[in-house]
Amino acid sequence: MGFFVLTLYLLINIIMKFLRRCCDSKRECLTYVIILLWVGIGVLGTYFDTNFNELAAYFISLTGFAGAYMYGESVRSSDDTSIFKPGKSSKREIIIYVTIGLWLLIGVFTIINHADLMGMSAYFAALTPFVGSYIIGETLKKETEDENEDYEDQITGEPI
Repeated sequence: MGFFVLTLYLLINIIMKFLRRCCDSKRECLTYVIILLWVGIGVLGTYFDTNFNELAAYFISLTGFAGAYMYGESVRSSDDTSIFKPGKSSKREIIIYVTIGLWLLIGVFTIINHADLMGMSAYFAALTPFVGSYIIGETLKKETEDENEDYEDQITGEPI
């Protein structure tokens, strides 16, 4: 058991160093995180004899969240640092990684307990409109605020 914990600790340490190094682009960083989770969950699924069609559906339930975040970062990149680096992180980035963390915990629990992975996929996908809307709203809110500030400055005649 001690060897397993040490190996897991070293693996997590290596992954975190990799993510700190490659996370100049937040979209790229999220892509790497999801790929690493895909591999890890696949290994776990193999160990617990999980149906990979069901596991694929569970991964699809994460797609809406990741797509909304990547859209938001494409439309308006935040100037904040990555969650894997010291400094302030954006609200969008925090919510996506909290969501991915919950998705991971729920998925691991479901796989280990041989529970209904298809049902859990649908259950988790049902959260997509709420989180996705929040992320897109945060993206568009900032643009709208910036436009309103310029408009207000023009109305009052103050220099921009």
